[in-house]
Amino acid sequence: MRCFVAISLPSSPLLAKVKEECTGMGRQVESKNLHLTLKFLGELSGVDSLRRSLGEIRQSSFTVTLMGLGAFPNQRRARVLFARAGPEKNLNELAREVDEKTKEVPLDHPFTPHITILRSKGGRDFTEVIARYRDVIFLEHEVRYFSLYESILKPTGPIYNEIERYQLM
Repeated sequence: MRCFVAISLPSSPLLAKVKEECTGMGRQVESKNLHLTLKFLGELSGVDSLRRSLGEIRQSSFTVTLMGLGAFPNQRRARVLFARAGPEKNLNELAREVDEKTKEVPLDHPFTPHITILRSKGGRDFTEVIARYRDVIFLEHEVRYFSLYESILKPTGPIYNEIERYQLM
């Protein structure tokens, strides 16, 4: 099964506005699928030991803020448009601990706290959109848990099933 560890987030009217502005520029992430990936785990044959390891994480709850936009690999030839997430200290610490508890699965890239809004097959120039929303706060949300998810890829888009939820203190 294809898995990842993430923080689920509610929809945001301001993010919906950005997606509306970007209609036709790429495949948009459905509001119900908004999440902040702490670690992508890929294909796993079993998750029992992983579930126990993640349950050992002891972190305090915190408020995540989505503010401003960015793009991967860069804003002029982007394949991904995203909302920046903070506070980086809390998110980096939680991601580091998730990585430590799942060290049998190597990181596929360094952790960058963000929420993907859309993916573009060709490189798109998002310079204007990023500049327009530079200081906009899209969402403030109290993070009380993170989850292990299964990801099922379909032609119509991914389906995310929560396998287990882990409470923060």
